[in-house]
Amino acid sequence: MAESETDYLRQCLRQNVCPTCQGPLTSKVGTGQFKDGVFCSLGCQAKWHDSAMRKRHQERTKKAEKKKDE
Repeated sequence: MAESETDYLRQCLRQNVCPTCQGPLTSKVGTGQFKDGVFCSLGCQAKWHDSAMRKRHQERTKKAEKKKDE
């Protein structure tokens, strides 16, 4: 079992499986940065990074609202 998220992502890449759905990596999708992972589809990549993307969106929305109020 992997000790951290990074270890798990490395393990999945070595085994040539998607970390989200455990399907084979027939095509590789990702940011190009290893720390972000390699996925079989954009959908799996989005599921893996869902909470981080939601948090970033909320922060950007708050910033935009703040600028609007100034």
